[in-house]
Parts: sequence; C-alpha cells; structure tokens
Amino acid sequence: MSPANMIDAPSQTPVTSERSQTRRIPASGNAGLAASGLIQAALGVEFFLSGLNKFADPEFVRNFRLFVDASPGTQTGLLAPLVHAIVQPNIAFFADLTKFIELGLGIVLLLGAIEVGRRRLSGRIAAQHGYEAPVALVASLAGLGAAGLSLSIALLMGEQLPTITPGRALTTAIPIELLLVPLGIAVAWMEFGRFRVLVRR
Repeated sequence: MSPANMIDAPSQTPVTSERSQTRRIPASGNAGLAASGLIQAALGVEFFLSGLNKFADPEFVRNFRLFVDASPGTQTGLLAPLVHAIVQPNIAFFADLTKFIELGLGIVLLLGAIEVGRRRLSGRIAAQHGYEAPVALVASLAGLGAAGLSLSIALLMGEQLPTITPGRALTTAIPIELLLVPLGIAVAWMEFGRFRVLVRR
C-alpha cells in the first residue's frame, strides 16, 4: 500500500492490492496524521509570531541590517556573494520581504494544521470540502518555504552541524534554525501526500 493511500482515509477502508487481497489501513494512520498536524501547528505558530515580532519592531530595518552585516555567512560561505550583491544594497526591501514571508508562512501552516485537525474529528464538521486539495498543496509549499528560509538563516548565521559541544550544554543541541529545516520538509511531505489523495476523490 502506498503512503498516499493511508492519508485522510478511514481506518476501516478496504484496499485491494495487486494480488486482489483485501487489507485494512492501520488505525494508527489517523494518530500519525494528527501528530503531524500538531507539528505543523507548532511550526506555524513559530513563523506567525516571528513575523508579528518583526512588524512590532519599529527599528527592524536597522536591526536587520546589523544582523546581516554581523553574520558570519555574510563574510564567507555559500550565501556571501549573494548577500553582498543583492541583499545588502537592498536591505530595506529584504527586511520588509522577510516580515511578510514569515507572517504568510505562519498563516498558511496554521490553516493547513486546522484542516488536518478538522478531518480527524467526526460528524458534519469533518465533512470533505472542495477547497481541501488546494489548501493542502499551498500548505505543502509553505512547509518547503519554511525549510528553505530556516536553512538560509542557518547558513547566514554560520551554524554548524550538531556535534558534542560543551558550550551548548544548557541550550539546544541542535540550533533552532537547523531543527526547523527537517520539520518543514516533513510538513511539506505530509501535506503533499494529502493533496495527492484529495485530488483523486
């Protein structure tokens, strides 16, 4: 059974294999999808609040400039030429763009998580609607966007791959920007799987 067949399908739905044998979708599929929705909601809250924090900062453009100028990735690394050629000469534009992107990603991820949670309920509230497939696709793209933005920030900050580091004994072993990357990819994977199933109905 392909993973796509396990997404948003009732736990007792019979599925016919290539050998014409009837199998049942594991009941744990709903629990797994609900857990994925919770991760998506947390990711959405992170980006939503991060975007609002930037809007609330009256000196954000100045602070963004200081952050970019002082970041190790501005001096060396994969992004350094791009930062020097494009970002720094247009710092105000990219500061505003960052605010809107983070806020937008947060909203889309939260809406997608609400849809995942709604379909886990019973009764009329869990009824299928025509908008679900487009929402799942957009949420999948938002997951990729969150992963890409987080990776860019991690590279800009010069974050290293996780290792045993005594200096991080009282903080997260994995820098938060790097931790958000696989979470964003996981959300994108899950939502794209939902999209594939929903468009076939």
